[in-house]
Amino acid sequence: MTVKGGRLEFLVPHLLRGQLLRPGFVRMSLKLGVARQMPHWAKLQFIQAGVSAEDLDLVLSRVTSLESWVDEWEKLAQQHEAGARAELGLGDAPAAARRFVAASAAYNFAQYVMFIDIARKRALHDGCVRSYAAAAPLLDPPARPFVVTFRRRSVRGWLRVPPGPRLAPVVVLFNGTNGVKEEMHWWSDALLERGLATITFDGPGLGETFHRLWMVAEPRPVGTAILNAIEARPELDAGAVAFLGMSLGGYIAIRMAARDARIKAVAAVSPPYSASIYWNLTLAGMRRELAALYDIQEREMTAVIDRLTLADVLADVRCPLMISGGGHDHITPGSEAWHIFEDARCERELVFYPRGAHDCFNVLADLRPRMVGWLARQLERHRDPHAWRRPERPEGEGAWGAAEAVDPDFADELCGDIRRLVWNRVVNPPEAAGWRWWKRRDAARIEVVHRVAAGTAEGEPDVPLTTNGHSIGAATG
Repeated sequence: MTVKGGRLEFLVPHLLRGQLLRPGFVRMSLKLGVARQMPHWAKLQFIQAGVSAEDLDLVLSRVTSLESWVDEWEKLAQQHEAGARAELGLGDAPAAARRFVAASAAYNFAQYVMFIDIARKRALHDGCVRSYAAAAPLLDPPARPFVVTFRRRSVRGWLRVPPGPRLAPVVVLFNGTNGVKEEMHWWSDALLERGLATITFDGPGLGETFHRLWMVAEPRPVGTAILNAIEARPELDAGAVAFLGMSLGGYIAIRMAARDARIKAVAAVSPPYSASIYWNLTLAGMRRELAALYDIQEREMTAVIDRLTLADVLADVRCPLMISGGGHDHITPGSEAWHIFEDARCERELVFYPRGAHDCFNVLADLRPRMVGWLARQLERHRDPHAWRRPERPEGEGAWGAAEAVDPDFADELCGDIRRLVWNRVVNPPEAAGWRWWKRRDAARIEVVHRVAAGTAEGEPDVPLTTNGHSIGAATG
């Protein structure tokens, strides 16, 4: 089996990675057991994506090579799949759903380091998709297939709609390079708690469509197809739609928002201003692997990579924009988020974590509530106050007519259809990313820089920007 360094190298500063961490160095380090010495903040990348701390420690303790990395994650995935089927046999659907989701996450991390052996990578990706599909109808609320046809090809996603009588605002989520829509499950859960429907997609050119790079260069037609499909769904509020993307998925979301006014808000985590930052700097040592991922030659990718930029569309973004970035992000440098913020002319916010890692995975306990709350507030402004969907009830349960006349949400509460939420529950506290192997005295505190700017009309000078910087404790949610 042929594997490369892949995302194992993503956890290392790119300057060191380029100079020291050649595949041979990575193999030697793994043989010496360096995987089990992974610092806690780095483990959050896996824990925040659905891997339990116990499973992670077990896998890392067995990893001694790149080959064993793939094999051990795949073995864990197969164990969870078998366990989920056993739970189904016992009639415990919630437990089966949890184990299917855990299997999907394990298959996903198995394929992270696969670049050259594309057949094996696709087999592992298929396992990730298969496990999540098995969990989909068991989730609360369930996930239903949401398929968009574009140029006679299918772009597949998952739709989840919160309960309640009102038409649901929608957030469309896109994963990043070498990612999968299934890993957006936890973002989906957070948005659903705020009453927002979610559609998770493999962004055009990513996930199941990763071999079509041209779709990344111009994703707008796919965005149009997605929005048209949303308008055809009677349970969704097509007038209140937002897009959210991670990494290169954030670039895609912003580019789509620049071309379609039906997108009312757009948010991006660790987005690149230009994808050439990967090709020429942070992942330059992985050019052959990235070209293999997209099934093209290096020279072909060199010719197209400069087209992947927001320089020509940022001025056209008119909806509110929220961006986040991290100062310890060694894949998409934090300066890219600042560049987007400075060049945009719409109403916008920047949340920057000086010690945040890629996708801000080590500070999600702070970022995720911020971004989810921001999206909920933006879409609330566009909801149709007269658009209601009446849930079907068995005959004889029409006693809440008077309550519905006062407030449909109150009627739902009387019926037991509304679950009261518990906020500020911290599952994985934020933690600073750093390369010191000893414990920093201030490691439990995370610095946040928050900037806000009002939108400006074309040709007018930009308005003054406000800056707010502060620290948060590890218990902040």
